[in-house]
Amino acid sequence: MSSLRMFLPRMVAVFMICAFIPSFVFAQPAEAPIPIREIWKADDMSVMAIQDLPGEMYISLFKGGKASEKEKSKYFTDGKAEAGVNVFLLRAGGKIALFDTGAGLAFQSPGKMPAALASLSVKPEDVDFILLTHMHMDHAGGLLRENQRVFPKAKLLISKPEFDAWAALAKKDPPSANGVIAASAAMFKSVAAAYGADIKTFAFGDTLLPGVTALDASGHTPGHTVYQLTADNKSLLIVGDTVHSLFLQLALPGECASYDMATPKAIDARKRIFALAAKNKMQIAGAHFPFANIVGTVKKDGKGWKFERTQ
Repeated sequence: MSSLRMFLPRMVAVFMICAFIPSFVFAQPAEAPIPIREIWKADDMSVMAIQDLPGEMYISLFKGGKASEKEKSKYFTDGKAEAGVNVFLLRAGGKIALFDTGAGLAFQSPGKMPAALASLSVKPEDVDFILLTHMHMDHAGGLLRENQRVFPKAKLLISKPEFDAWAALAKKDPPSANGVIAASAAMFKSVAAAYGADIKTFAFGDTLLPGVTALDASGHTPGHTVYQLTADNKSLLIVGDTVHSLFLQLALPGECASYDMATPKAIDARKRIFALAAKNKMQIAGAHFPFANIVGTVKKDGKGWKFERTQ
């Protein structure tokens, strides 16, 4: 989950009282074209990246790591770096799947994914599967509108550790002193009620769709998932919130965003995913990558990694 100027959540009542740390400044006017482009194609698999919301990531989000402020500041301009909220659409085997659903109406600036799907001639009822990286609002907010499901026919796939963790948090009253956790737990309850039996849990390592495998990236949340897409000897990793600030965390993988729920595990996940991508020459795409650098490869560079844009 990211944080950047002040969000006024409006999905459910609890969102109105949550104290969100500033995360994104939304700079694009409503009439601006929505950034959309195909980023990966192999056999019959095609992946489109959609920028649900633009934004900037603030250096103040990254605290508690070993790097000095001077060292971190190399990757920011005036304390901020371009970011965004991105969603990925997969067409394969005559099916349509989404990886995350963007913010929906969770924030003051509504997410643009619905308009983006319409521009691609994809109706909500056309979506067959939704694969969540995790249950934070900027990833799952687009599942609901006025607490009703947006995608009437979709199966909602979420890792069992993620589902179980949020189910337990949702039972607490109050759910948490942390505003983000409380808001996400409240959203989980609404999502669970709306999607019901269409929610399917999986184990890490499972093949969820042909060519799509779930990888353990726990740390940011208890069951945070990276998805590996493989076909024609090519692979793409959709890394979710393994990365919040692309160039900072590639160079300094020990730096964590304040929303990482288990910092040591988040660092381990980041290093494992980067190492996997580098070793096997996989492309990576992230939920908060700047759209101009939405997809690329990584290679080892000293104690960290270096990103090379592929499109």
